[in-house]
Amino acid sequence: MITRANKLLLLLAGLLLLGSCNKVTYVYSDSYIMYYAIHDGIEIWTNKNKLGQHLLEVRLKKPFKSVSYDSKGEDKIIYDDLCKKHNDLSYCREVPFFNGVGGAIASYPDYTSVSITSNSNYDEEHPAGTPLNDIIICEYCSSYLYVLGGYADESLLGTKIKPLIEVTPEDLMLQARLVFFFTQNPDTPGRHDITVSVTTDDGRTFTATCTMDFNEENLKNLDNFSYDNYRK
Repeated sequence: MITRANKLLLLLAGLLLLGSCNKVTYVYSDSYIMYYAIHDGIEIWTNKNKLGQHLLEVRLKKPFKSVSYDSKGEDKIIYDDLCKKHNDLSYCREVPFFNGVGGAIASYPDYTSVSITSNSNYDEEHPAGTPLNDIIICEYCSSYLYVLGGYADESLLGTKIKPLIEVTPEDLMLQARLVFFFTQNPDTPGRHDITVSVTTDDGRTFTATCTMDFNEENLKNLDNFSYDNYRK
């Protein structure tokens, strides 16, 4: 028989176990960005967004180099130089780490522009090889404007959504997420080889290509597309 006292002991043990599974520690950091992923190229992954439409997700080409606030030697020098480059030197706060995980990350080099093309005629306004930027929505997660503004406006953080044709170089700096999806159908269903090209602030161009199948189901979804509904 379990007594009241034993029940209380079991409850206390459960609470202690729960607390140990969600251990929070704090790390002081002068910079908001605590990790940089330094890469020499990109890869494109295809998936679906919340409306069931195919999307393009930019990922870093492996292997890439990681430097951070707790790097040592040459890697710490590289990290410090990147913090100076982005004027990210006066955050000066305790950052929570949950079970050892925490802190903001950004890719490097910074991107300055994006162009997306198809190897086939998309429609009358977009023959093969011409930019499709005006019919593509961009989801991105950049902390650059937050850092530039002195860490004052947290609404500048998180995922943002805007037409790709309106994306600025500032939107692409200190990037943590970059995703694209189409708002307009091709004239006919079928496969397209889609190429994503990004220019970097050090003068390089990273390019990757994937095949997208605009089948009948995709066309139906795109026909019902509403940018305002997507933003909700």
